[in-house]
Amino acid sequence: MAHGNIDVFRKIKHFPYRSLRLRWQKLLLEYLLENLHPKKISLFKKLKNFLYSNYKDGFYVRAKPNVVSNVKLAVNYTIRYTGRPAMAQSRITNYDGEHVTFYYENHENGERVEETIHVFEFIKKLIIHIPDECFKMIRYYGLYAKKHKFSNLIFKMLNDIQIEIRQSLRKWRLSIELSFGYDPLQCSCGKFMTFWDIFVPRKQPIATTGPPAV
Repeated sequence: MAHGNIDVFRKIKHFPYRSLRLRWQKLLLEYLLENLHPKKISLFKKLKNFLYSNYKDGFYVRAKPNVVSNVKLAVNYTIRYTGRPAMAQSRITNYDGEHVTFYYENHENGERVEETIHVFEFIKKLIIHIPDECFKMIRYYGLYAKKHKFSNLIFKMLNDIQIEIRQSLRKWRLSIELSFGYDPLQCSCGKFMTFWDIFVPRKQPIATTGPPAV
């Protein structure tokens, strides 16, 4: 809040949820309208009026407490979100060969909602959760993260020499095939062998691409 030339910040413990929804609805629709192609503005205005008429309480806003305040809860939520499918199979209660009945939790009031839709529509709802090719589901974590003060504490599974040897070994198969006209990993029976390891006499293996030898 501005007071003269001084900005005054006040701590508010409660913010009307409906006001937040209405504000989000207004800002989102106005932003879309401003960035539309001129030929689509008239059509979007009809959609905008329809949304205002049918969603008088605004658009849904998730205004629950941030789970980051509880580290253990945040870690469990992240693992569950990235390691599980979009919907558990146990939430499907019936399938008659054409329609699927399932349930979900309404995030607005926490109540269970049961819905029956055509199987094609059900599949459509699921596949939108499949990420695009090469899309990173986890960013800025582990080796993908930018360098920070703990970068020197990251434990490498391979030393620099092993990494260099592995990179050079990636070219040997192609080199032989280009020079001699045959794939060195293709057996005479037609199947392909798997490069396992390189051993130096009386020394430890210097490179491994398969599981450890027993």
